[in-house]
Amino acid sequence: MAVLPGGYGAVLFALLATLLCAVARRLIGKFLPAGGCARRYAGEVVCTFQLVTGMLEGDVVMEENGLVAYMVYLWFLFVLLGFTFDDDCSANLGLAWQAWLRGDIDATDAISTSVAQVLGGQLAFPYAKRLWRTAPTARHGIKWQVMIQEQCSSALQASLQGGIVAEALATLVYFAARRHLMPRGKMRSIAFDSTVQVVIIALGLEWTGMMFNPALAAALTFNCRNHPVGEHLMVYWVSPLATIALLHAVTTRGPAIPVTNGTKKEEAKSL
Repeated sequence: MAVLPGGYGAVLFALLATLLCAVARRLIGKFLPAGGCARRYAGEVVCTFQLVTGMLEGDVVMEENGLVAYMVYLWFLFVLLGFTFDDDCSANLGLAWQAWLRGDIDATDAISTSVAQVLGGQLAFPYAKRLWRTAPTARHGIKWQVMIQEQCSSALQASLQGGIVAEALATLVYFAARRHLMPRGKMRSIAFDSTVQVVIIALGLEWTGMMFNPALAAALTFNCRNHPVGEHLMVYWVSPLATIALLHAVTTRGPAIPVTNGTKKEEAKSL
């Protein structure tokens, strides 16, 4: 019996996750009221789950087919993510933090959104572990053997200071590009956003894995071997969130407009 190449198996599993999350999104839209917080939080859980499962499969593509194939895979993954979910689901904790700083949402809403994202990411690991147990490819079988040890190798391959700087720079470039270069139109904006993320990840992959998203980092590298919790928090949480806060302070004039009960208000005037 022929063995399915690892890269093909990873793509099939990523498409399976996309299909499952699309179905979940439809169920959320059917049973939860539009515009409600519960609907957004549920969407963030599913959206982040899809992102993390896709990134886990990306490891297989990288190991089997190299960096170029990995970049192509990631681009399509991010595009699929953009078209699966509405604009109110981002799977990016930094965007929730930014929305709170701008005054778009209140602190309770920002915290709840962040919790939903972290939860969705944490659900992806046991899902992948059970799915990879079927070992559709030799690479999946090897990675499952590693996963059952409940350990992982840290994505942080630089010093603590180097990791902090790398994640800060990645965050700065990504959010500055979103702010100043994002084109109009859904298709163009999704393609642009995906391209920016892929380029940043490719440039800094060997330093920190280039997460620039605490929810993603919490799913992929939290409590990994040789990676203390303090280092994880400093590199993958404090560094990007502090960078977003600094960028907001530098580019925004006037106080943020307060909100209550998660209701969106007019944004503060920005440069």
